[in-house]
Amino acid sequence: MLDFKENENQWNFEVNEMPIVPQGMSEPIEGWKSLVRADTGTVLHVHRNSYHVLSHDDVVNSTYDSIKNANVSNDFNFEVIALDGGRKLQIDVLFNDIVTEPSKGDYVKYRVRGYNSYDGSWAYQTSADALRLWCLNGCTTPDAISKVWMRHTSQVSTESSAQKIISGLETFHNQKTLWNEYMKTPVKLNQAETFFKNNVTKRNSKTSEEKFNSKQLEILMKQLGNEFNDLGKNKWALYNCLTHWATHTDSKSSTPQSVTRNREGLIAKAMNTREWAEI
Repeated sequence: MLDFKENENQWNFEVNEMPIVPQGMSEPIEGWKSLVRADTGTVLHVHRNSYHVLSHDDVVNSTYDSIKNANVSNDFNFEVIALDGGRKLQIDVLFNDIVTEPSKGDYVKYRVRGYNSYDGSWAYQTSADALRLWCLNGCTTPDAISKVWMRHTSQVSTESSAQKIISGLETFHNQKTLWNEYMKTPVKLNQAETFFKNNVTKRNSKTSEEKFNSKQLEILMKQLGNEFNDLGKNKWALYNCLTHWATHTDSKSSTPQSVTRNREGLIAKAMNTREWAEI
């Protein structure tokens, strides 16, 4: 069991399930309930009665127990982040002594992340990925090494999560071979621009004449130029341009973690296309 002292009240608070009684009515709405923070009275979300509440506290301690049960390292940082008034939860676990070096001076650490929410936006999830350490914010791979995902349920298996962490570690070490192949694969500027337009900045709107987001394309192309200068004109540079874009969100955004999650999902999908494989 994990014992937090500082900032624990940001995520470890009691949640009450309350009936919904509209103003002027005496009977609650059948089949629905609201989740309310007991300490502040804030309504977190409205759900159907079938929705099972999985507490942030259970997720935090389950994730910590999974890390300990996996026994891959005792040298790790365990950070809990409460978002949107406690509606969402993000856990970052960074293993300080599990590091690979795809190229000289270019270090990548093994990381495990956990998610939960009371507003239904995030299902319970743990995933393993990699964090490139060349800048303070880091660059995370959008291609998850291993993942546990489930809808809210009363059964959270620490044994299952621990096994995923162990198997993910093996994959993490094998990723170095893939990253080395990326370094050997040349990429042209116009080739990367086409990939961005088709897979990353593409607009789905039927009314807009512009079929891609020109602002985000410009940001990506500028970053790619920087990566080309540092890493050479290769697929490793393109890959790290994408991860940089995912983690370096607009400073004006009120929900940078959500933006990062959405971008990582978009990039993971793009990296599963034939176009990425053929670069």
